Amino acid sequence: MARARNIKPGLFSNELLVELPAFDRLAFIGLWCLADREGRLEDRVKRIKIELFPCDDYDVDAGLNRLAAAGFISRYQVAGFSVIEIVNFQKHQSPHGSEKDSVLPDINGYLTVYERKKNVVVAGSQRKVIVGEQDFNVKQPLEPVNPSLDNALIPDCGILIPDSGFTASPNQDQHHSLNAGEEIPGSGFEGFDDLEDLPPEEGEPPVDPKTPVEMTLDWMPDANLLKTYCVHFGVPTELFTKYAVAPFTAHHETTGLLQTQSKWVSLLVKWVKDDKNRASNIRPFPKPQAIARHTLTESRDYKAGTKENANGTFRL
Repeated sequence: MARARNIKPGLFSNELLVELPAFDRLAFIGLWCLADREGRLEDRVKRIKIELFPCDDYDVDAGLNRLAAAGFISRYQVAGFSVIEIVNFQKHQSPHGSEKDSVLPDINGYLTVYERKKNVVVAGSQRKVIVGEQDFNVKQPLEPVNPSLDNALIPDCGILIPDSGFTASPNQDQHHSLNAGEEIPGSGFEGFDDLEDLPPEEGEPPVDPKTPVEMTLDWMPDANLLKTYCVHFGVPTELFTKYAVAPFTAHHETTGLLQTQSKWVSLLVKWVKDDKNRASNIRPFPKPQAIARHTLTESRDYKAGTKENANGTFRL
């Protein structure tokens, strides 16, 4: 990762540096930005070319050799690392204390490790360690934690899973919340009368909402999960018949997605709710009234301005 560095005015009048081509001098400045806090970077010519000269026809390897011959950089290999070290880097640069310790060894195979106090970014005392025994100022990652699902929140919902009772979230409307043991008004699960798998039989283990499953055509939502999400989204449970679930499973079965049980139920409730809203917004077009070809003929006086003949006809 590139970093901001300082350029001193004396750089442009350095007697040795001015003897090099202009692109070599520009490459020397660019190396400062790619180097770590010790002035080291990986000796990877193609990567340096992409970072510093992506649109220029410049031989980076030849330029590095000229800079090394002039004593401005050092190119070496140690402990399996190919390293470029900028000579006198720390003399002219002041890296920020929050910069990480270098992971590239010096020419003798040693790394510089800084001792930092807690909540202090300024680099303190330093010590040298062999590259194979590095001890960086980065805490070891914590072991993965598998929390219990007994009191877990349902994603996108903010209320407890059915096993632990319903608890309204702080910003949830009162009519969308239930206390433990209460029944949902007007929700007798009439929509599941024709479903064989719902509600589950007594003694059957409850569905784990965190269990990932792939959508199939015969998938049916868990009754407790469905009731929870219906309460949250304000959707009556009687809408979830097998005819309402079938389009949902047919649509997602072809995608091959792997979602948790709670995620599938949440998507199903939103699907049915959207269908309901779209159906309520449909208004039939008014039927156009047929206009008679002889409209207003009854009120028109066709005899006006004519004279009646002896035989009953009229003339102008």
